[in-house]
Amino acid sequence: MRITRRAAVTGLAAGALARPARAASALKVAWNGWPESQVKPLFDAFHAANPDISAPYELIPFAQLFQTLEIRLGARTPEPDVYSCDSPLTASYAVRGHAMALDDWIDKSRFSKAALDAATVRGKLYSAPFCTSSILLFYNRAYFKKAGIEPPSADVTKRWTWEQVVEAGRKMSEPAQNRWGLIIEQAERPYQLLPFGQSLGGVPLSEDGLRATGYIDGPAFVEAFSFLQRMYTEWKIAPPGVFDNNITPDLFGSGQAAMFLGGTFDLDLFRTKYPDLDWGVAPHPYFAKGKPVTPTGSWHIGVNPRTRDKAAVEKFIRFMLSDEAQTAWFKLRPYPPVLNAVWGKVPETFGQPAWQIVRHELANTAMSRPASPGYREFEDLLRVALRDMQAGGDVKTMLTASAGRMDRELAKYK
Repeated sequence: MRITRRAAVTGLAAGALARPARAASALKVAWNGWPESQVKPLFDAFHAANPDISAPYELIPFAQLFQTLEIRLGARTPEPDVYSCDSPLTASYAVRGHAMALDDWIDKSRFSKAALDAATVRGKLYSAPFCTSSILLFYNRAYFKKAGIEPPSADVTKRWTWEQVVEAGRKMSEPAQNRWGLIIEQAERPYQLLPFGQSLGGVPLSEDGLRATGYIDGPAFVEAFSFLQRMYTEWKIAPPGVFDNNITPDLFGSGQAAMFLGGTFDLDLFRTKYPDLDWGVAPHPYFAKGKPVTPTGSWHIGVNPRTRDKAAVEKFIRFMLSDEAQTAWFKLRPYPPVLNAVWGKVPETFGQPAWQIVRHELANTAMSRPASPGYREFEDLLRVALRDMQAGGDVKTMLTASAGRMDRELAKYK
């Protein structure tokens, strides 16, 4: 079922008021660069509900957001007052004095455990959960029909193994014709690839988040990433060197892949941009000798502790975390909700197979990225190694070298 933008804000800000010419408070908001059509209705509703507060937002493209925040927060000025916080960076912002503890503003009983875990550093909430994520295995029915293969089931008790994915993918791949068995949406990002090793029991960092050696280069990740490497180099079911996650969904949508490992935000994309594509969804795969593990964690809201107007910021946070705003945000952009109540507010959508899978994953298999004050450094170094693996080479050697570099970077947080 397609949900219109108009329906997304009905009841939240019907007849939203124009922004007042003169507001008692003015907040600077650095926001992730989602489409204006998704962001504006939410902020219009905030201004309608809080005419005394002006909160103009700056949409910063995803590729530039992290560096921009490093510069602006590093300047230790009051701006921005609030900002989009990638959930695994919460610890980094907290220990460096860029995030304010928000426990007094947030009723924890309203949120999913995974969302709270991602926001918690040393027992306190340092970011406000805004939305989360989950990954599905999309498949093209035409590919499977042509190959005479039964598509993967939507039943989470019958989820495919990675071994089954490879077996089917090899029968449907035609690299010379640029047709592939599988495309991974974020083919170099730990967010999507850590579950390979975690399925085999791997732990990417030490419990305190300050040591990588013996963890990310341990046997589980070496085995899992060696398997992943063979998808590109030996079995040739996935296209090497495709790292732009703005492109990968379109490769599946245009019929260049039998399977696609991607996020819930692709559900609307495939329905609207590729209406002739005959596709289905199945649960995230796992290794036959391992356990199901799925990615989770997404965007939170961080508060600059140097803001000059905490009262206005508190109103902003409380509004964005209200049942009404969270329901509207889901309808504007279908990230899995972080509020337990929202699951009961859109039954016509959440009753669909894809969302039944997602709800199960969030409750049973979801695993957040490691909490570490040096997560950004960890991610950057691991991304380089994951890129290099697609070209071949010894996985153990690459991971050991990366772990040593990570340790040197993480040492500054001890």
